Amino acid sequence: MRIPDAFEVVPTGPLRGAVVAPASKSVTNRLLVMAALADGTSVLRRPLISDDSAAMRDLIEGLGAAVRPVGDPDGDAHRWQIAGTGGRISPVPHALDCRLSGTTIRFGTAIGSLADGQVTLTGEAPLRRRPIGPLTEALRTLGATAVDADGFPPVTVGGGLDGGEVLIDVTGSSQYASAVLMAAPYAAADVQVSATGGHAAAYVELTVAAMDAWGAEVATVGPSAWRVTAGVGYRPCDLTVEYDASAAAHLFALAVASGGTVTVANVTDTIQPDADVVDVLAAFGATLAAEGDHVTVTGPDRPVPAGVVDLSRMPDQVTTVAALAALAEGPTTITGVAVARGHETDRIAALATELRKVGADVEERPDGLVVDGTGATGHAVLDTYHDHRLAMAFAAIGTRLPGVVVDQPGCVAKTFPDFWKALVRVGGEVRAGR
Repeated sequence: MRIPDAFEVVPTGPLRGAVVAPASKSVTNRLLVMAALADGTSVLRRPLISDDSAAMRDLIEGLGAAVRPVGDPDGDAHRWQIAGTGGRISPVPHALDCRLSGTTIRFGTAIGSLADGQVTLTGEAPLRRRPIGPLTEALRTLGATAVDADGFPPVTVGGGLDGGEVLIDVTGSSQYASAVLMAAPYAAADVQVSATGGHAAAYVELTVAAMDAWGAEVATVGPSAWRVTAGVGYRPCDLTVEYDASAAAHLFALAVASGGTVTVANVTDTIQPDADVVDVLAAFGATLAAEGDHVTVTGPDRPVPAGVVDLSRMPDQVTTVAALAALAEGPTTITGVAVARGHETDRIAALATELRKVGADVEERPDGLVVDGTGATGHAVLDTYHDHRLAMAFAAIGTRLPGVVVDQPGCVAKTFPDFWKALVRVGGEVRAGR
């Protein structure tokens, strides 16, 4: 499907059909880091093919790993073979471009700190507005050289990690802690990481579980505290990347918004926090059924207000939940997502601005929103701010309200390039133009 500059999403009634969830961006990028640091060749089966995973793949190649795609990218046989560095990172004479990927620049900064010289990382303008200061401060505490631009990219790191204890303020992103933990097996001495501030702790636990599976010695030593044994690096692995719970939520939202029934396949057991969004969908009036690796969501005739929804464990879902709240007759209060102000864009402010365009009543709060869709009528061009999650969330609104146009819909390529195809597959309709 060619993606135009704008899509009008045409309401066609209740959507019905089955689609396959894409592979997880969060897991793909973590495993690329571990494969890059491992001593030997690893295989990732059915990794996510997207802009973000391409950025991470290019980054680890720039740091010395070798990645060889094998098989059909659209088929089950597709896999990446990654020859790791054994933790030996060489200096890079040019800046590495992380594009728009927050995980890439944050994880890459920690990996780059292991180099015996300098590594510089940068990205496109929106990425250079995403904070990185707490991470570079943590790396300096552990003995590395780390210089940023007043707390933002670009960043230059290197010199290796001595080890020791570090307290990281992860209010801005749990990725700061994940980044340090993933590099820690290659420090000169053990590393103890303690996290402070509100954060999505479940994403750090996702990192810790992956590290353990890849052979690192990492132990939880207290609330939001972990100790990593130095000198016990990653072993090469051969595994299949699990589904993306965050992307699946956007597919489920199509059923809830349109009053239809959507089945998502490839939904396996996971500790991804966004898998819990199904409980929030139930609060909007949806019913759910699971059979094997298939989960089916059936929406109500119209979403009902979900009450107070605390999304502190899964702040990425603020876009999904706010979009559904804009269709419900009555207020829904979303809390715990202050961190979303530092994502691809200030998602709280963006949602407040765009949902008002469709007629929803929106109160913007420091850590969330109150959204009432009683008066929502549609007929608006919605700016995505080049944010993939805003684009997918706005698509759900367009399945119910007329005249909803999603600007720059191609930004979904960041994590879910086939999203618009999936929408059409379940009976949705899009047409180019404003």
